[in-house]
Amino acid sequence: MLKYYVLLVASIIFEVIGATFMKVAEGFNHLGAGLIVIGCYGISLAFYVIITHQHEIGIVNAIWSGAGTVLVSIIGIAAFQESISLAKTVGIILVVGGVVALNLPEKPQAREELT
Repeated sequence: MLKYYVLLVASIIFEVIGATFMKVAEGFNHLGAGLIVIGCYGISLAFYVIITHQHEIGIVNAIWSGAGTVLVSIIGIAAFQESISLAKTVGIILVVGGVVALNLPEKPQAREELT
């Protein structure tokens, strides 16, 4: 299980780096940044494919995309002075809440007995 989380975190980190460098690449006008985008997304997707082979794709995708979205949004605000609003903040909180909810352990439903 530790391998799963390590690969998932690595995949998310590479995806976030790739997304961040998209801004720096300015439509591939900066070759170095463009190559970082391609390389990071390639590594990220390779890890993602490995993870989804043995784990539920819905949960893996929710964590991967949710964490990536939140981190890229925060980086955009902090590093690129992108706008922040109440709606954006609420959206980020909802994404985090959704990912957490999908990962809560399932409890078996109690069966009502007829008497």
